[in-house]
Amino acid sequence: MENSEAVTRIISKLDLWAVPMDVREFNRQEYREVFPQGTVKTPIGEVKIGKNQFEKMAEKDNGKRRCLIGAMRQTLADPIIIVPEEKYGRKAYLFIKSFKNIQDTQKPDFIMSVVVTIDGTKIAISTYKRKRREVVNKIKMAGVIAYEKTMGPTERTG
Repeated sequence: MENSEAVTRIISKLDLWAVPMDVREFNRQEYREVFPQGTVKTPIGEVKIGKNQFEKMAEKDNGKRRCLIGAMRQTLADPIIIVPEEKYGRKAYLFIKSFKNIQDTQKPDFIMSVVVTIDGTKIAISTYKRKRREVVNKIKMAGVIAYEKTMGPTERTG
């Protein structure tokens, strides 16, 4: 994204609109409670949760993703920004949301969910924490914005 004003505006939203993370115990019951239908309504339509997401959260990054069950739903349902990305010839959407960091209140945590379209169905295939510079680079690399939240958490619940 060439427009530095847009990048600055989005980063400001990520900083100011960080919300508490919905931290859940990592087990199948909690997972089913968060995703009872296996789908999430998002600003760009319904997204199906990939069938191996629970297992990926358990295994990836030495289990560090186990705390992200609730955050995955929050990020998909109420992202601050969604940008398109193309990697290895495959198109995807990156859903990005910020969360309050309980260790350092001055620095939010950033969660990114990757959604691909397969046979016309949007499917969430990965969710993970990202560093600020990685999020900024993804936003800068995006040619367009697929969605940008216009109201902060105090103006809207969710």
